[in-house]
Amino acid sequence: MGMRNLLIVHGSEMTRNCLESYILSELDDIDISEVSSSQKAIQKCQEQKFELVLCGKELPDLNGLALYKKIQTLPINKEVAFILVTSTNTAENIKEIREHGIIHYLVFPFTSKELRDKINLACDPRRLRAYERIHIPDAQAIIHTEDAEIEANIINISMNGVACNFVYSSEHLNLLGSAHITIKFPAEYKSVQVRNLPCRLLQLNVLTWKPDGTPERVHTTWGILRLSIQGKKIMEQFFEESKERA
Repeated sequence: MGMRNLLIVHGSEMTRNCLESYILSELDDIDISEVSSSQKAIQKCQEQKFELVLCGKELPDLNGLALYKKIQTLPINKEVAFILVTSTNTAENIKEIREHGIIHYLVFPFTSKELRDKINLACDPRRLRAYERIHIPDAQAIIHTEDAEIEANIINISMNGVACNFVYSSEHLNLLGSAHITIKFPAEYKSVQVRNLPCRLLQLNVLTWKPDGTPERVHTTWGILRLSIQGKKIMEQFFEESKERA
């Protein structure tokens, strides 16, 4: 099962840190980003796909209610799950939240377990099983970084991630962070390529070491940040073909 990308939006750094601490103490499948304003949240949501936005009602610019409506207009996050956090537990406040179409909300103070349960309710981790990884023999990847193009063997792949192995060298020092990945399907899939997928490195493990103590072969897991309509169609088609061949 994949990681759930979560965006925390709150004007208070202390509150953002508290929410992050609560989440990480209860859940191990959450990858957290955070911003301090609605405008920064909008920019993030234009660049990256999230499974969940956890947002304060009062923000330095647009409030959380207006931000919810704005995010619904953004193509890659228009269906993102949304939780509003508020410090006001009046009937008028709750009515206003519901009238804006927000189903999931929490009123301060709440416990880490209450936050965990609300996150799982709003963004059920079981739904990510739609993106279970599959293995396509002989599929290859090219990892495009600022300094190098790395040829890799794809171990498994899904609609939101790629796991691959490759021989490591000193040229790959700038591997952390973001990159673009081209997926090359094998001949039986007509050698089709899905080019330049924006990705973020989620995990790196050394599989074997050289005698001098430097990495020899590494395993990496990448999250796909954005998938074009055409790329999604290609991958869905080949995933179905792979299941039929199995």
